[in-house]
Amino acid sequence: MPSQRSPRVWALIGPHRGDNNQVLALAQALGLPFEEKTLEYNQLRRLQPAWLGATFRSVDRASRTQLEGEPPDLTISTGLRSVPVVRELRRRSGGRTRSVHLGFPRISPRHFDLVVPTPEYPVPDAPNVLRIPFALTPHSSRAVEKSDHDMLNAYPQPRRLFLIGGPTLYWQLPQDSMTAALKHLLSAAERDGGSVLAVGSPRTPIELLQAVRETLEASSVPFLFEPGDGPPAYPALIESADEIFVTADSVAMVADAVTTTKPVGIIPIAKSRFGKTVMWVMDRLRPGQRLYPRDLRFFWATVNELGFGGILEAPRAASPPDFTRIVAERVRQLLEQPVRRATDARDSDR
Repeated sequence: MPSQRSPRVWALIGPHRGDNNQVLALAQALGLPFEEKTLEYNQLRRLQPAWLGATFRSVDRASRTQLEGEPPDLTISTGLRSVPVVRELRRRSGGRTRSVHLGFPRISPRHFDLVVPTPEYPVPDAPNVLRIPFALTPHSSRAVEKSDHDMLNAYPQPRRLFLIGGPTLYWQLPQDSMTAALKHLLSAAERDGGSVLAVGSPRTPIELLQAVRETLEASSVPFLFEPGDGPPAYPALIESADEIFVTADSVAMVADAVTTTKPVGIIPIAKSRFGKTVMWVMDRLRPGQRLYPRDLRFFWATVNELGFGGILEAPRAASPPDFTRIVAERVRQLLEQPVRRATDARDSDR
């Protein structure tokens, strides 16, 4: 008898590094060959997925070309922009294409075979919803370039890594609070030795990066300041750190830090003016319910309950389960199940 062919897997890549890392982490953990499909979106991306339905119209011409032909057996996606593309692939396959969505698709989970949200997302319970405490991360397959390794080895240990995110819809990173946290790390290095590595993200405001630079330069502690994408590369920084401190806005960076099993401190952030108003109103109208489109308070509560990370003054190491492996096993089971008819694109999105 001929051997059964390996399932064709497409990893749908978008504009955000944290999202893409999750997609690739799961694709790699499956142990199957997969293709990366990097999608560029047009102005239609601003519309809600329920309004667009099943379509390739929200991606540019080059992206549509990548998606033509026989649909895959499995898509791995994240972010609301990918949802219309996934639904169109399922429609064209006649329901054969399986779909796994990481995070909050902003549409009913019934349009996917599996939805994997983290605690901050208001995804309703369903048999095909698998909740995990934090974002998937490719920590088990980090590759560090020798040049990055050599560069970072020049900094004395212990190396205290400060990962800085950026503002969200309801939260902000007060400059005074962030520089105070950095000064705490510098004081620890002055007292006990070592160095400080400070790293920005694409979301970090320029003014905050400038304040971080000035704070570092005013100290006598050996430091590395990386406001962008390196060198050294982000995986090398994570690998070289002895302690990791992360601003609380970034679920992905918290996951990256915690899964190293090194001591982690989570740096608090503050409500924005808009966030204060929305939370005051919604906490009275819908007490105990998550804000739309995400409520970081639920993420922090889960991390604290499970002991995944400490605070600035007392970082904590943890040994969490390998959630990437757990999700990958659920996806393998999904691929072994008989294919059911996909939800028709004309059905209601409620």
